[in-house]
Amino acid sequence: MAEGSEALELPAMKRVACLILAMAAGMAASDAASAQIRRSRATPTPAPTAGPALPLRVTARKERLDRYLLAAMRRAGVSAWLVVTRENSSDPLAFDVGAEHAVGRAVCLFVDRGENMERVAIVASFDTDAFEKSGLYNRVIPYGKEGPGGLLLDEIAKYSPKNIAVDQSKDVPLADGLTAGNLQWLRDSLGPDFSKRLVSSEALLISFRSRKTPAEIAKMREAVRKTEQILAEALTPQVIVAGKTTEKDVADFIRKRRREMNLGSSWGDEQDPSVTAGKARGHSASTDAVIAAGAVVLIDAGVDDAGYKTDIQRLAYVLRPGETAAPPEVQKAFDVVKAANRAAAAALKPGVKGSEVDDAGRRVITEAGFEEFLHSTGHPIGFYTHDLGPELAPNWPERYGKLGGYVIERDQTFAVEPSLKTELPWLMGEKVRFGLEEDYVVTEKGSEPLGSPQETLILIPSAP
Repeated sequence: MAEGSEALELPAMKRVACLILAMAAGMAASDAASAQIRRSRATPTPAPTAGPALPLRVTARKERLDRYLLAAMRRAGVSAWLVVTRENSSDPLAFDVGAEHAVGRAVCLFVDRGENMERVAIVASFDTDAFEKSGLYNRVIPYGKEGPGGLLLDEIAKYSPKNIAVDQSKDVPLADGLTAGNLQWLRDSLGPDFSKRLVSSEALLISFRSRKTPAEIAKMREAVRKTEQILAEALTPQVIVAGKTTEKDVADFIRKRRREMNLGSSWGDEQDPSVTAGKARGHSASTDAVIAAGAVVLIDAGVDDAGYKTDIQRLAYVLRPGETAAPPEVQKAFDVVKAANRAAAAALKPGVKGSEVDDAGRRVITEAGFEEFLHSTGHPIGFYTHDLGPELAPNWPERYGKLGGYVIERDQTFAVEPSLKTELPWLMGEKVRFGLEEDYVVTEKGSEPLGSPQETLILIPSAP
């Protein structure tokens, strides 16, 4: 090859090389752009799905603390409320302070600081998660091998409350959750000076724990409606056949309907419901007694609907052959016990004492010529069948302590249940109990039924 041609060929080779490099770069850029397009079109990672809705009791407990606790503490003259609980001997109020799953000793402290309330939980290091997620506390303090005593003393010394309410009560079981062992531990931890400031939380809890949120009141209405539906079905000739059906048969029907409606019993399956169709008796299980024509059937029953309890009594009379109405003795007893129920409900309003409500219902019974009944006219209801709250009770200190002296407040819920006993001649003089129980909520100016109260005596025809 001549020298001149080599000089011409080198620049050409460079141009080819540059062209190849440019093509390669272009292909790479194209691949990158394609990849970017593919990525932009890919299905996005789905957002985490929400977990199952929390039960109303869980969501409502924070609202209840926010709405009612500080006011209840001040009404009771309490500077601090302290709950001490642990596994296998839980305080009945453990759930209300988010300590229902605590294994180690849990110390829950609520302090009135004037403009707000300090909420502190001192718990075992392996128990902190549930307390933090509860949303009830400003601070959750874990403890290890040193235990919670020193940490509690630091908190009490920091705030130096004038008194410290703890869950001890002579007359109210649900306000008596501080065990003897936890009380001894508490005194040892606080020392003699702060231990002198320990007082009962009874008055505080009577006010705070008895009040319901709007959503809870709506739930109670729903639970009462379901209870009334079941009892209305039970007191029919399709269920009660005179001379054949037993008290237990009726009770079994009610239990079956509760299961079908995904409801539990209010106070235990054995005695809920209590069906009585003969001689008066108190709290007891239904029997094998056959329901005869001429019997007064009294059902005392309730439900547990997602943690909310009801307590209702209904009355029926089984017509004897040839009867189209109840005998005068039966009708009078029903009318009087109904009037007593309504009189108590009319007296149930904010600011009155429970004993005043009791007196209003009790007086109707005695003025009609019947002996007074030996129980309270009513009781708080909600999370338990016999819940925390003022008792609608007479001033019988050896029986009810000072429970009838507490004042009624708005948003409390009660079962009102005056009763009477009377002899029916065709039952050979046996005394039969008449009771009518309705559930009520206290409103701003009075009270209103949570359901549809029984207005007339239910009549069940007997077989011809």
